Amino acid sequence: LAHTAQTQFPILLLGPSGTGKDVLAQALHQHSQRVNQVFISVNCSALTETLIESELFGHVKGSFTGAVSDRKGAFETARNGTLFLDEIGDLPYSLQVKLLRALENNEIRAVGSDRAVKTNVRIMAATHQNLYRKIQEGSFRSDLFYRLNVVTIEVPRLIDRLEDFETLVYQFAKALRVRFSHNAILALKKYDWPGNIRELKNVVARASALYPKEHITEDHIPHLINKNEKLAHGIDYQIQNTQQLPVIKELEKQIIIKRLSANGGNQKRTAYDLGMPKSTLNDRIKNYKINVGDFRPQM
Repeated sequence: LAHTAQTQFPILLLGPSGTGKDVLAQALHQHSQRVNQVFISVNCSALTETLIESELFGHVKGSFTGAVSDRKGAFETARNGTLFLDEIGDLPYSLQVKLLRALENNEIRAVGSDRAVKTNVRIMAATHQNLYRKIQEGSFRSDLFYRLNVVTIEVPRLIDRLEDFETLVYQFAKALRVRFSHNAILALKKYDWPGNIRELKNVVARASALYPKEHITEDHIPHLINKNEKLAHGIDYQIQNTQQLPVIKELEKQIIIKRLSANGGNQKRTAYDLGMPKSTLNDRIKNYKINVGDFRPQM
């Protein structure tokens, strides 16, 4: 994974909504050669077609209604750094060819400008949609897909990574000052989490809002779970290759090694930095076969 992060190849992150693809993209940037440069994120589904083109490539004054001054786009703002294109599957078809041209020629042209500008960015893109199906339907360009699909990481659903469940609950609960009983966590694990990590975080926040300063037990859980969540996340997404799961584990291993090294092998301080119980860190160290002695100061 460290080698993947440090290459200049595009990375395509696939997986259901709420699995933390944006967090993973930022982590990959932190492990890349561009770590000291900017990380710019653009949500391709949040803007109109005119605005998304301006957001990506910039515009010159007077190029459209509301363009009262020149503006740099994400490609220029992210120069020498990382540009993360979130929800790339929602990019309008007419803009896909312009993005492809920008990636192939390493240059962009601002809206309303006749001057091309050279770019230097590392591209990461993410989507919860099935791009293979969108290509078959004619709504996503196959040439753009293959240009982005150099390295693919498929992020698993929360239900497929329950070994991380308690760590995630602990991190969210610590940040929001909520206490969950052991039985409450077991009750939460029985739910299938269609909204994934985002939904779990929302449930912890809901517990903080509805039951401040209370010890959350299994009796509270039915009042915290939104039964309509499944309808809101009725996404027909099928993971193409579940063999990508070890990539997530490798990233976690590298993060643990980095913190152990910074802390001179001190596991208590490392667990605190990572926001996990020391017992969980010990389990990870054993599973990943990390030799803590390698990080302790030599006498």
